Amino acid sequence: MAIDDHMAKLTAHSRAAMTFHELGRGVEIFCSQHGVPLPFEIEPIRAGRNSQVSKLSHGDGRWILKKYVQSGGTQHDRLGTEFSFLAFLNGAGVVGIPRPLGMERVMHCGLYSFLPGNRPDAIAAKHISQAASFIRTINGLRQQSAALSLPLAADACFSWQDHLELTEIRVSRLMVMKLDFAVELDAYAFITNQLLPLWSSVKAELFQEIPPMELTQPLPWAERILSPSDFGFHNTLEHQGCLSFVDFEYAGWDDPAKLICDFLCQPELPVTAKQGWQFTRELLENWPCADSVIKRIDKLLPVHRLKWCCILLNEFIPEDRERRLHAGIKSEGLLAAQLSKAKSYFKVHLAPLT
Repeated sequence: MAIDDHMAKLTAHSRAAMTFHELGRGVEIFCSQHGVPLPFEIEPIRAGRNSQVSKLSHGDGRWILKKYVQSGGTQHDRLGTEFSFLAFLNGAGVVGIPRPLGMERVMHCGLYSFLPGNRPDAIAAKHISQAASFIRTINGLRQQSAALSLPLAADACFSWQDHLELTEIRVSRLMVMKLDFAVELDAYAFITNQLLPLWSSVKAELFQEIPPMELTQPLPWAERILSPSDFGFHNTLEHQGCLSFVDFEYAGWDDPAKLICDFLCQPELPVTAKQGWQFTRELLENWPCADSVIKRIDKLLPVHRLKWCCILLNEFIPEDRERRLHAGIKSEGLLAAQLSKAKSYFKVHLAPLT
């Protein structure tokens, strides 16, 4: 069986898992209970790689409906995380974010207010300033009792060892990928010949620079940050020059160095080195222990670059591929496209380190 035929079968299987259309009357009842008049139109939106996202339209307004993938086990609660984080921010008067309107656990659906706008076409200094200002705004709420009850971010890191283990897990997952097709063999060769040797080198260098006693020393609570996680311009909408921020499925408490590293590493709408420094400088202005954060960023950026190169290969892991297909990502040529992106990312950001 050809790889595209195999992927097409996976797509059909994924779509068999309760789409909005199949939920039908249940969705109508849920949405109408939370202020959406009947009848409304449902239009799929190509946004989100882990959820089905649709725009609801009626003469009285527009809304966003998300159906989150749910695989059971210890899977991260994307619906609960996003809904509760947005509820906290809205309750505190933060603007430029969706309002959470309703949550339905059985169907794994969340209903949100609609935000106008589109992703920025090109990133400029004004966008960087708005992004930094948003993070500073939500962290002005850190001391509120409701903030202290928010969960840790998905994949939160509070020690040097946490950061290293996060990338180690990503690399290890790829080492057990299936090798049924030529594109998978090509990806495996790329991982073993390029990613693994560099990862070993990066780890060895960090182990030399960080005293063993410091590797597992936890970051004090006062130095932790409220993070949207997965924060970058791929999760923004621009309308009349102003940015809105969406997608808080992984939000919570985290290391500010991780938030900044992830912002610098984002592959979808990347920032330049100059823009990355602007974001870091504006975010950390008058920040407690800013020098310590910058030190961690400097040493950990290669670790997170490698992590993001692995993330670009997520589709080679069956569970992650299923989640993409559930969200409506096309199957045809998916693996080859992601491998090409990963190789390009490595060449630009990681090959100079070898």
